[in-house]
Amino acid sequence: MKTRPTFKGVSNRVLRGIRDRADNTLQMASPAWRARRKYEGELAYWRKDLGKLLRWYRGEADWCRIPPPSEKQALKESGVPATNAIMTVNRLVPHYTEALLIDDDAFVGKRVLEVGCGPLAPVIQFRDCERHGLDPLIDLYVRSGWPLYDLDVTFVDARAESMPYADAYFDAVISVNALDHVDDFPLVASEIQRVLKVGGRVYFDIEYHEPRPLEPQRLDDALVLSSFSSCEMRRIRERSGEEKYRAMAERFGMRPDGTGQYTDDRLVVWHGIKKGPESGL
Repeated sequence: MKTRPTFKGVSNRVLRGIRDRADNTLQMASPAWRARRKYEGELAYWRKDLGKLLRWYRGEADWCRIPPPSEKQALKESGVPATNAIMTVNRLVPHYTEALLIDDDAFVGKRVLEVGCGPLAPVIQFRDCERHGLDPLIDLYVRSGWPLYDLDVTFVDARAESMPYADAYFDAVISVNALDHVDDFPLVASEIQRVLKVGGRVYFDIEYHEPRPLEPQRLDDALVLSSFSSCEMRRIRERSGEEKYRAMAERFGMRPDGTGQYTDDRLVVWHGIKKGPESGL
């Protein structure tokens, strides 16, 4: 009969250090191991975030500094509590109208794509339109418990560098705080312009910052303009993260940020229209 090895005299701290070093060695040596650990971490994060959202919906705690909804504000349009929570937060804090400087009726009767939609799919903040959400983590969100199947959005699990849509499929493309997360910004820009109709519109809120592990793009005006050469682009506004948050807090009644810690990121809003013979541009 085999017995498990014992480590008498070795502290838990030392054992954790040994395991961590072994784990780091495996991560460096094996791409598959790195991918598995990254997947496990993301799965745990999104499960935890959904739990926080549900506690907010039940009136138990703030979520992202948003006070819980009142009984009257809490929507009950679905038999799935998480769906109701998602719908409620998007109704109470329609921050895309603030982030993109457009109204909720901007796409009435149109087909619109959100690039990097995340599990909250804020594209649902726009009414009376055909909504699509693209994100490479869609399957992961669903496995984490997010009920994306229950929202009025067509979701696609795919990278923005290779969009599974026909040419000229969309009337508009939007994105907020996502284009700095992609691996190849010029290629993503090319794909956005490919799937956009002539005369179609783009609305972006893009973060400018130094490269980071999960946000590897160093973006600036020149790169945006050169990458979206098929569009007539207009730079609408630039502000800091602190300025953006304070504007949202004032408009939507969010709690003040007690930390006072803000990054040096700059957030730039761009509006554009795809050029071509039919648009007259």
